[in-house]
Amino acid sequence: MISDNQQTYTDYRAGDGITKDSRFIIGSISKTITATLVLRAVDQQKLSLNDDITHYLNIVTEHPVTVAQLLNHTSGILPPKPASLNARSQFIPASQFSYSNYGYKLLGDILSQRYHIPYSDLVNQFAEQYQLDISADVGEITHLYTKKPSLTPGFMEQQQQRVLLDELTIDDSFIAFGAMQASNQGIASFIAGLQQQRFISPDSVKAMSTVSAKRPHRWGELGYGYGLQISQQAALLEYSHTGYLPGYISLMLYYPQAQLSVVILENTSWDLDNMDRVFGLHDKIRQAIRNRLKTDE
Repeated sequence: MISDNQQTYTDYRAGDGITKDSRFIIGSISKTITATLVLRAVDQQKLSLNDDITHYLNIVTEHPVTVAQLLNHTSGILPPKPASLNARSQFIPASQFSYSNYGYKLLGDILSQRYHIPYSDLVNQFAEQYQLDISADVGEITHLYTKKPSLTPGFMEQQQQRVLLDELTIDDSFIAFGAMQASNQGIASFIAGLQQQRFISPDSVKAMSTVSAKRPHRWGELGYGYGLQISQQAALLEYSHTGYLPGYISLMLYYPQAQLSVVILENTSWDLDNMDRVFGLHDKIRQAIRNRLKTDE
């Protein structure tokens, strides 16, 4: 889907059973939603970006780690070993960038602690409040296929064959960093809501979209804010996030100068041994849009 505040330019669908209401697991675009809910909690004075995470979590860290450092992947935190509360460290916090699913799992835990409900319930309440076609259903994937018919079954590539994703457990931890479900319109409406400052305060939108770390990426070095990639290559401001997990690949782009959003959701995860094949279509679409926007300036 390619759209702006006035119109939808492209709403393309292909594949058996795919409709405008089909939902896909959105991978790490979930992190952008988790970051939004963290900043919403900041606006509601339930926590602070500079809080030490041990104020909320029953873990011991080698170095002080803040909520903000989890948000921009500069915490360096690693999971404790089994039966231990001692979280390990890759490096001194704020000294490097290291993409961390575990860090976002901890953010979900913090939000669950502050609101006294499971994190999946918090996401579902948020989606219902703002009428977003986004959900955080948990359980075994085959059960969800039956229970939630709008969820498009995922497929993986194994030995050059496309096979059904039939072994995956989605729990609250997974929801926080990679397993929310949404339609194209759900993500487009979420992008619009962020841009219109419907969910969080102007100060929080600014904090979210300000570069506070640098991320190596196949597109070149990107800035990273709070749950959001930020590119200013070729003088074109772009906010984005991508997602990949077994069965699903996703891409979300937003260009504020043109108020243009792009959402791509797929239900086949190609083998990562050929990155051009996995992400090539996404990257070609992104580049075509960037070329057009630069031409229009």
